[in-house]
Amino acid sequence: MEKILIVDDDEGLIHFLRRFFSKQGFEVSVCTDGRSALELLALEALDLILLDYKMPGLSGLDTLREIRQTQVKTPIIIMTAYGTTETAIEAMKLGAYDYLLKPFDREELKRIVLDALEVNRLMKEVVSFGSAKEKAPATAKGTVKIVGSHKSMQEVYKLIGQVAEKDVTVLITGESGTGKELVARAIYHHSLRTQKPFLTVNCAAIPDTLFESELFGYERGAFTGAERTQLGKFERCDGGTLFFDEIGDMSLSTQAKVLRMLQEGEFERLGGKETIKVDVRLLAATNQNLEKAVEQGKFREDLYWRLKIISIPLPPLRKRLDDIPKLVEYFTGRFSEEYRKPIRYVADPAMQRLQSYSWPGNVRELENCIRRAVLLCAGDVIQEEHVRLEGGKEEVGQARNREQIAQLVRDQLEDLIPQILRLSRQKVHANMIELVEEVLIGRVLQECGNNQVKTAQALGISRNTLRHRMKKYNLQVPPNEKPTL
Repeated sequence: MEKILIVDDDEGLIHFLRRFFSKQGFEVSVCTDGRSALELLALEALDLILLDYKMPGLSGLDTLREIRQTQVKTPIIIMTAYGTTETAIEAMKLGAYDYLLKPFDREELKRIVLDALEVNRLMKEVVSFGSAKEKAPATAKGTVKIVGSHKSMQEVYKLIGQVAEKDVTVLITGESGTGKELVARAIYHHSLRTQKPFLTVNCAAIPDTLFESELFGYERGAFTGAERTQLGKFERCDGGTLFFDEIGDMSLSTQAKVLRMLQEGEFERLGGKETIKVDVRLLAATNQNLEKAVEQGKFREDLYWRLKIISIPLPPLRKRLDDIPKLVEYFTGRFSEEYRKPIRYVADPAMQRLQSYSWPGNVRELENCIRRAVLLCAGDVIQEEHVRLEGGKEEVGQARNREQIAQLVRDQLEDLIPQILRLSRQKVHANMIELVEEVLIGRVLQECGNNQVKTAQALGISRNTLRHRMKKYNLQVPPNEKPTL
């Protein structure tokens, strides 16, 4: 249960807020002055603080200043009946997450509080990374882990380590569900800005009409409904890290303003004339091909190259199937702890089923699958019937259907062909066909126990053709084994 601290000397307001947040399922603590709040913070971890701007003794801003000096990362929302621009800016410069005007609008109160709690989770939940062979802290409270020992994941870890402490823009690419946000958070948690805010912007979820105000804020009266000055993400994230998720969905007009912000570190609020300077590190992610978007005029080329100072590509799960057992182990341990269900292991048929699926939703789909399996499991072993996949029984029951195999082949060829071209650019087609045929016949022959009849049937060719190919590629039966005709 998340904990909220209310710091105010108004008993009526305290009563209202305590009831409001208790109904939302939060644990609520109360202090009537700033000094008591500081004493409580020294003893207890909190998830959100609502702090009155004007209190007797230690003022709200002085309390905010002292809290920030202790390096406590808990988001703080300033409550004030004095809703001037100066009040908001002063509070934000001291590190407040946002401010609320009294009397409260309930919906606005709920929205800002839920946003702040999400920011708190992202900032405090440390993302670690490393080899899946390491004993992962799967159930360590406040920690999540990027799991995988495949060579492509080792490259990801290497890049995270190399760029985390450098103030450079990073572009994270990969299909939906591959863990782009986790990589961004890992960079943040291992950066020099870890004591400053980490805010996210989902570019696909914000309407174009609201996007600029969300990023850059607005002045009171800038448009219909702008009843107060609102600080945008850039201003609230000063000194910290801003993560643009699905940046390929950002409009061209907003891209131009983001580019200026990156180049010059300054912007104006909507309806404002003052130029505001901030220091923000930008991380971005996309599941789109931005190079193609640039060619089609849907994404600015200058912004693309500005973002792609460092690029971290994340592989789809189907290209690192060997990581599935460790991912399953990690998620099983995590959800066993979360739901207090002592799962000992995953049965072999269930694991085989998990490994024979193509995972179009990638790691996120696997995570949800294991969560369901843990919840459905009545005993301490996850069985095959607990594994429910999107493809349906018939599709999943097969080793891999034709489309799955075709996709796997395409993925492997994408990695292999550039290497072949570097070695030789002569007779590429013929050499590639022969290479694949040689490896295929040799492997099927081995799988069929060197039985040439079974091998020819499996390959769909005659025995004479098989013998000719074996002679052509010098595929010899081991001397201690007699060929079975």
